[in-house]
Amino acid sequence: MALHIIKSGQASAVTQVERLLQEDDQVLLLDDGCYLYTLAQQKLNHLQAMADHMESRGLTAKANALGIELISIKQWALLTRKHPQIMTW
Repeated sequence: MALHIIKSGQASAVTQVERLLQEDDQVLLLDDGCYLYTLAQQKLNHLQAMADHMESRGLTAKANALGIELISIKQWALLTRKHPQIMTW
């Protein structure tokens, strides 16, 4: 069970995560990774994004329309405690 954090705005990050993703893994979009929300939503399960990062980029409404769960910093901290393995892309 791993947490994949996509911080890079490069589409290759989504492709790399897609290859390694297992059923119990979760994916979180941060920083410039937020710009990949459409591609990530199409290819990855268990997708979440940081609410304030999406808001600062003007992507909140679009992410909500796609059903991407927006989480707080507190929820992010809980995710890091839940997952023994964390990978940043």
